[in-house]
Amino acid sequence: MNMIDYKKRMPKRSSPGRFWRKYYKFILILVTMYLIFFITGKFLNLNFSDTNTYYHEDVQINGNKTVSDKTILQICGFNSKNNNAVEIDPNLIAQKIMRLDFIRGVSITFRPPRVLNITIEERQPVAFVYGRGLNLIDAQGYLMPVPDLNISWDIPLISGVNNNLGKLGEPTASKEVYRALEVIDYLENEHPLLAGMISEINMTARDYIEIYLVHGSTRIRVNKSTFYKELYILKTYLANYYDWSQLKHTEYIDLRFADQVIVKTKA
Repeated sequence: MNMIDYKKRMPKRSSPGRFWRKYYKFILILVTMYLIFFITGKFLNLNFSDTNTYYHEDVQINGNKTVSDKTILQICGFNSKNNNAVEIDPNLIAQKIMRLDFIRGVSITFRPPRVLNITIEERQPVAFVYGRGLNLIDAQGYLMPVPDLNISWDIPLISGVNNNLGKLGEPTASKEVYRALEVIDYLENEHPLLAGMISEINMTARDYIEIYLVHGSTRIRVNKSTFYKELYILKTYLANYYDWSQLKHTEYIDLRFADQVIVKTKA
């Protein structure tokens, strides 16, 4: 018969008290972190369960110069009279922003921890054009109204366009305006100095274009049908033969005739 050793110690069972003493610090840290996040969320009025809900301070707008932040925020649904949270559908907001004048593109992205970033690409006017009032136009021929803002553009005026310009917010319907835009684009790429001196491109004449320079009101005349060739000749002539100090004494430079440059000085 096996004898039982009653003096041998039996394994100890863990008591609830020992468990809590062992893990109470870890549990206390978890509870504290939960309370911190809960209280912070309440304090900031954030709804963490809804990632489409934002306050106006959560929205960052970049790239806009002509279109105001206020206009963008109003499209998002924010009211300046209160600070309520707004549920934002990025696709719907992007569509509404794209309908605005001056907007060429828009990107709406979310950036942690809770920022809605709206990046605007505005159309850049390259000239004024007159038709039913003064308008702006970009390099692609998109017509825009002149905004009621304290903004100045150092750009020329396209004048003498007799046919219909088209509707604001759409590409112009005038071939004459596109021809003037081609002149601006060519000079900006091939002769930036001269491009910066243009004050007006007059399209009144049937067969030729008259370009007015700011300094001395000198005029440059080129044919509408062959202006690329003649502007290239002008570039070579100004670089190699023309004395820029005489610009204020020059009435016009005429390049309409083959193999010659006619310079008329002021009387």
